[in-house]
Amino acid sequence: MFQNILFQTPTILFGIDSIQQIGEQARKLGAGKALLISGPQVQKAGVLDKVKSSLDAAKIKVEVNIQDRDTPEPAVEVVEATAKIAKKGKFDVIIGLGGGSILDVSKMAAALVTNPGTTRDYFGREKVPKRGTPTIIVPTTAGTGAEVTKHAIFLDREINVKKVVASSNLLPNVAIVDPVLTMTCPPSVTASSGIDAYIHSAEAFLSKNANAMTDALALESIAIISKWLGPAFADGQNMEARYQMSLGSLMAGVVLNNSGTSLVHAMAYPVGGEHHTPHGVTLSALLIACFDYVAVAKAEKMAALARAMGENIDGLAPREVNERVLDAIHYMIKSVELPASLTDLGIDRAKTDIHQWAVEAHKEQRLLTRSPRTLSVEDIEVIYGNAFD
Repeated sequence: MFQNILFQTPTILFGIDSIQQIGEQARKLGAGKALLISGPQVQKAGVLDKVKSSLDAAKIKVEVNIQDRDTPEPAVEVVEATAKIAKKGKFDVIIGLGGGSILDVSKMAAALVTNPGTTRDYFGREKVPKRGTPTIIVPTTAGTGAEVTKHAIFLDREINVKKVVASSNLLPNVAIVDPVLTMTCPPSVTASSGIDAYIHSAEAFLSKNANAMTDALALESIAIISKWLGPAFADGQNMEARYQMSLGSLMAGVVLNNSGTSLVHAMAYPVGGEHHTPHGVTLSALLIACFDYVAVAKAEKMAALARAMGENIDGLAPREVNERVLDAIHYMIKSVELPASLTDLGIDRAKTDIHQWAVEAHKEQRLLTRSPRTLSVEDIEVIYGNAFD
């Protein structure tokens, strides 16, 4: 089969102490004045000082915006407030430093500097007409992939559902991935962001939009994360584990940006919006039920997924291969103390309107058109039910 492939990435700097190059990179973007957006935990960890030091050395004026919030994903109102600051300050570059939520706010606020309206106007696919203020995006976790993607996730309080802006004009100018910055990441965040990265690669590997380039990166990323997530969770000071997880996460982000996720993410948005559960944790609770349902459409890829996770599947029938994959995923999830079901997540099925969740998830056709299995509202309702088992 012949494919036409569009492959997009920012300029990427990866490696130990690569954060020291942020001043030089900002200068290349023409920065004399930068807005640095971060969070309180990053500030406490001393990471902010490393970034400011490099910017100061490059003689770039810096205004710091420390954000806090009351939900795991930022509400759209947070973006609007940040965009006002960005517009008023007339910054040459906007720098996002932190976990995925901080990075998403940074990308969207930059876009709103040059585009009219509000965040809600741009929910969906390719609705942002212009590039925003140039951005440098620096993750302090290994998992979200936000530094190399065109996506940004926000909570819409009006409908209590997480929504996505997906536009090429959100793609950062520069991504700096320094594994050292993840050393202060607590175990729970290491686990949730790590499984998020795994799903970016594994779900995109099964996507209808997958191609030879994303498949190669996905399988390598899956192999890395399967091997190193446990050690990074068990000992945050294990530099080898942190390095490998940052690399695997970076690869997964590139895969996500170029072939895209589908069912697991679509089903996670209504759950996370209602219960305000962290993105990676919500995905973890839905992953096994979703993969179990779509596996029938991708027998060969499920076998490749098993091998990438280190499973010996020689001589096994497709049904047995699928079981081996799901068992391996279950082990990985539980080994880092994540939920493997919605019940594990603490959600009461008797108090849940599964049908309404399914209706909301089915609206995410931007994602579901990539699913290897065609899904109705009723199908999704069944999967939600299975995810409680």
